[in-house]
Amino acid sequence: MKAQIATFLIALAVLSCKGPKEDSPIEAAFSPEDEHLMDLNTECFQYIGEKDTINLTTHIDGTKITGTLEYSLFEKDKNTGTIDGEIRNNLIIAEYTFQSEGQSSKRQVVFKNTEEGWKEGFGEMKTVDGIPAQVNIDSLDYTHGLALKPIPCQ
Repeated sequence: MKAQIATFLIALAVLSCKGPKEDSPIEAAFSPEDEHLMDLNTECFQYIGEKDTINLTTHIDGTKITGTLEYSLFEKDKNTGTIDGEIRNNLIIAEYTFQSEGQSSKRQVVFKNTEEGWKEGFGEMKTVDGIPAQVNIDSLDYTHGLALKPIPCQ
């Protein structure tokens, strides 16, 4: 009888030891589901021309978008920076904070999702709170050939 009680108590002890609770800080910090969601919400795009390259990496959370953007255009200064904005009606509308020739600058960028890929829109700019921004987002020109196509993220 003592052996049966001892076996029962050991089995009960083993079943009650599950590890951290689902809502514990340890579980939240190392959840593989969170890592998987981050992978799903990160996308990379690239345009490679004869002498030009544009790279865009996006991180999407609902309608909010952040990421990195890099331009290497022939006979232009290379600039690299971050975007912070929103996705609205197949458009990325973001503030681009970048470095070029050792100077930090900001400007608004707008990309439209077309059949060819993400294309940057160009139009008349005005300065709002010290940052160049598009005057009319609805009338931007996307007819150039610089289409950023999906690529595997590295």
